[in-house]
Amino acid sequence: MRIGLRVGGSEQLIEQSKESGLAWLQTYEHILESLLKLQKDAAASTQVEWVNTLASTSADFVREVSQVYLDAVKSQLK
Repeated sequence: MRIGLRVGGSEQLIEQSKESGLAWLQTYEHILESLLKLQKDAAASTQVEWVNTLASTSADFVREVSQVYLDAVKSQLK
C-alpha cells in the first residue's frame, strides 16, 4: 500500500513539474519575442538601413533557433 502512495505521489509531482515547465517556457517565449521586437524597433528608429537589416536578420535567426529548441523541450514535457 505504501508503494502505491509513493507512485501516485511521484506521478502527481512529475505532472506538476511538467505543467510548471510548460508555463515557464511560455513566459520565456513571450519575453524573448518582446525583446526581439524591441531590438527590431530600436534598429528601425536609427533609419540606417544596414543597422536595420542586421538587427532584423539577427532577431529572425534568434527567433528561429529558439523556436526549434523550445519546441523540442515542449515535446519532452508533454
